[in-house]
Amino acid sequence: MTTALFPIPATPAHAEPENDGAAEPLVVERVTPDAADEDSTLRVTGEVTNTTSESLHDVTVRIRYSRHPFSDREELDGFASGQGWQPDARGPDEDVTGELSPGAGEGYSLSVPVEELELASYGVYPLVVEAVDGDGSVVGAQHTFLPYTGGKDEDVPSVDIAWVWPLMAPPQRADEDTFLSDDLHRAVTADGRLGRLLAAGAQTPLSFEAGDGDLAEELGLNETPGDPPTDGGATAEETAEALPTEEATKGGEADTEDGGGAQEEPEDGDGAEGVPVTWAVDPGTLDDILRMASADHEVLEDALTVPAEGEPVRHGTPVSEAAQVWLREARGVLAQETVVATPYANSDLASLLRNDMDADAEASLRVAQEAVLRTLGLEADETFALPPDGLMDQSVYELLATHGATRFLLDERAVPTASWASTTPGAQAPLPEAETESDEEPFALVSDSGIADVLSMPTRGPGQSELALQRFAAETAMIAGEDSAGDRVVVASPDSGWNPGQEFAQGVLAASDDLPWLSPKPLDSIEMPAPEEREEVRGPLDYPDSAAEGELSSTYLDQVQDVSRDVRLFNSILVDDSDPFRPALLRLESVYWREKEALAGLTRSLVAETVRDRTNDVRVIPGEPVTLASRTGTTGILVANDLEDEAVFVHLSVFSENSERLSVGEYNHSFEIAPGAKTTVYVPLSARINGRTVLNVSLQNAEGEPISQATEIPVNATGLGTQALIISGIGMLILIAALAPRALRKWVRGRSRPGAPAEEASAGEDQDGGAPGDGAPGGGTPGDGAPDSGTPGDGAPGEEDRGERASDDDVPGGSPEETREAGRDGGGQDPEDRDPDSPHPEGQDSAAVPERDHAERNTGGRGK
Repeated sequence: MTTALFPIPATPAHAEPENDGAAEPLVVERVTPDAADEDSTLRVTGEVTNTTSESLHDVTVRIRYSRHPFSDREELDGFASGQGWQPDARGPDEDVTGELSPGAGEGYSLSVPVEELELASYGVYPLVVEAVDGDGSVVGAQHTFLPYTGGKDEDVPSVDIAWVWPLMAPPQRADEDTFLSDDLHRAVTADGRLGRLLAAGAQTPLSFEAGDGDLAEELGLNETPGDPPTDGGATAEETAEALPTEEATKGGEADTEDGGGAQEEPEDGDGAEGVPVTWAVDPGTLDDILRMASADHEVLEDALTVPAEGEPVRHGTPVSEAAQVWLREARGVLAQETVVATPYANSDLASLLRNDMDADAEASLRVAQEAVLRTLGLEADETFALPPDGLMDQSVYELLATHGATRFLLDERAVPTASWASTTPGAQAPLPEAETESDEEPFALVSDSGIADVLSMPTRGPGQSELALQRFAAETAMIAGEDSAGDRVVVASPDSGWNPGQEFAQGVLAASDDLPWLSPKPLDSIEMPAPEEREEVRGPLDYPDSAAEGELSSTYLDQVQDVSRDVRLFNSILVDDSDPFRPALLRLESVYWREKEALAGLTRSLVAETVRDRTNDVRVIPGEPVTLASRTGTTGILVANDLEDEAVFVHLSVFSENSERLSVGEYNHSFEIAPGAKTTVYVPLSARINGRTVLNVSLQNAEGEPISQATEIPVNATGLGTQALIISGIGMLILIAALAPRALRKWVRGRSRPGAPAEEASAGEDQDGGAPGDGAPGGGTPGDGAPDSGTPGDGAPGEEDRGERASDDDVPGGSPEETREAGRDGGGQDPEDRDPDSPHPEGQDSAAVPERDHAERNTGGRGK
C-alpha cells in the first residue's frame, strides 16, 4: 500500500474513496519507524509518477523537515493541509531518473539516521517528501509527520486509550421481508465493510468460508427463522438453547486445519488477544443480518428511481450464506469482549420524546436488548448508553438513566471543552444526578474529536492508509506529550458508518499496542476520578441548536403515527399480544432518515401497505346470495385467518340492512382462529316480509373497532309464498276429510238402489192379483212387518220406503191429485216450517226427491 503526498480532503466515513483512475504523482509506501528515537534510521519508500503529457528530466525526491516540534494539536491540521508553516531543513535526497516519460513511474528509497536530523526532544515533527524536476519545479509533494520519543534518558509520556469499535449500518428493511437495497448483502462479505471491521476488531484470523456443516442448524436458525422481537422477548436460558455452543461457534478442533471458522484461544489464557475493544452495535443492523441469514426475502431494485405511479421492482433473494458466516464469526468474537448497544435502529430519541412518543422511545431500548440477545446470544451491557450521534438533551438523559445507564458515550459537542483549556482533557466528564435507583455516579465518556477525524480519513486509495496511520501516531503523541497533571484516558470512537481499509483498521489497533506513548485500556474499566483529582475543563451537558434543528420533523413523525395506529389495530386481534411490526416502526424513526427524506417516505409507504395487507389477511370470505325457503333459516359465514404465524381473536358483526324485513338471531360473536385456518359461523335469520335485503358482515376487535370492510351478503326471502301453498293444501285435506263420509254414504246408497225396482214390481203384483197377505198394502190389514204396525219386520223398508208408504196410508185409495194435495196439506211440512230439531232431517230432505217417483208409480198402477 502507498500514501499520496498531496493533501487529501476528508470524506464522510461511509463514502467510498474517489478513484478517477489518475495516478498520484508522488506516493509514500512506507515510513519507518512509526516512532523514531535517536538510534533509529528514518526510511521513506515510495514511487514517483509522471502524470503530465511531457517527459520529466532529472527527477529528484527529497525530504524537508523541521528541527522544532509542533506546539499544539491545531498546528497539525494547518500543516497537513499545506496552508500552515513549511519546514526548511533539508534531509536526504535521491536522483530517481534522468528522464521520466509521460505515464511512467519510478521507485525511490530515502534513508537517514535520526540523530543526523538533530531533533530537539520528544514531540511530533513536520516532514515533507517531495519530487522536483531539473528546473526545480515540484512534481509532487506530501505532508506527513515524524513522532520522536527523544533520547535514551528521556521519559516517554503516556496516555491511556480505549477503543469503541462500531458494527452499524443504516436501516436496511422496510417491512420484515423487504430490503431496500443489497448494500448489507455486500457489507457482510469478507471484503465488505462489516466483514473488514469484524476481522480487524477480532485481531485474530477469521474464516469467511462456509465450511461443510449446516450453518442454519449450527446457528439455530431453523428454530426461529427471522422472528421479530416482541414484548415478551426470550429469556437468556431460552435463547441459549437455540444458540451454538462456544465450540460450535468456533468451528471446533476438527475445523482448525481446513479453515472452517476456527478461532484460536489466546495462549496466555487472559482473554482475547490484542488491544481490548468495546463493540458498539446497532441491534437493528444485527436483526437485518439475522433476517438475511434465516430465510428467503425480497430486495428492491433502485427504489428511488420508481415512477410516481409505479411500484418498486422486487427480486426474490435466497438465504444469504455470507450473512450466516458473518453471524457465526461475530458470535465467537463478540462473546469475548464488552458489547454496548444503541437504541434499536438508532432511533431519534430526542425527537420522539419531543413529540410525545414516549412509548416508542421506551420500545427502542427494550427491543434493542432483545435483538442483541436473539442475534448474538449475549446481553449488551446496559450500564452503557450510546445516544444517537453522541448527543442527548435532558429528557433523553433521564430516559437512558432510568433504563440502567450510568456511563454515556458522548460526542465532544455534548460536553464541550472550555475555550481556555490548552490541553486535551480526559474522557470522563461528570453528569447531573438522575432520578434512578442506581447508587453509581453517572458520567460521560467523551470521544476525542481529533482522533475521530483521523479515523474518518480516506484509507482505501493508494498510499492513504500510511498517511492516516502517521497522522494517528502524531495525534496521540501530541496528546501524551501535553503538560497535563494526572493520568488521562482518551476514547477512540469512529463514526457509526466507519468504512476503513483493512490495512488501516488493523494498523490503528496494532499502533495502539506498539506506540510507546499509548496504553490500551478496556472501556468498562474507566471510572470517574476522585473529586479532588477531576479536571474542571468541560462544560455542563449541552444539546446544540443544530442538533435540535436536524431532528426528525413533527410532520414526518405524524405520518409514522398514522402507520402506528394501523399497527395497533392489527395487534389488537393477535392472541399472543405480540407486536410484530414494532421493529419496522422503530426503523422508520431512525436518525438516518434526517437527511433521506425521499427514501424515508418510500419506506414508510411500504410498511403501511404491508400492515394493511396483513390486516386484510383476517377476512370474511364472501359467499353466494342466500335464499330463504321458509320464514326462518340459517346461513354459514366463513371467516379466514391467512396469517402464517399468528392466531387471532375476532368479533363477528352481522346486522340486517332492514331489520323490519329480516332479523338476525343469536350466534357465536367472538372466537379464535389458528394461523392459516378457517372457521364457519352459523347465523339464524328470520324473514317477516317477502323480498330482498342485505346482511352487512364485518370483523371487529374486542373493543368493537372494525378491522375489515363490511361484506354484503344478499338475502332473498321467498318462503312466504310456499307457506301459503302449504296452508292451502292443509285446508284442502281438512275439507276432503270432512266430505269423505258423506260421499261414502252417497256411494253406498247408490250401490243399494238397483234392488228397489224389483221390490216395487213384486209389490205391484201382489196388489193387483193376490189376496191381501202379510204386509200387503192393499189388504187394509197390516201383516207382520207391515209399515203400519209400527214395528219393522224382516225386510223392513228403509226410511224412503217408509216415507212412501206413509203417503199411501194417509190417503187410502185417493186419486193422485188428492194424494198430492194431502201431501201438501197434511201429509208433509213446508220446508220453511220444518222443525230444525227433527230427528230425521235427512229422511225429510230425501223424501222430497223420491216423492215424485212414488206419485208416478201410483199413477201407473192405477192405469193398469
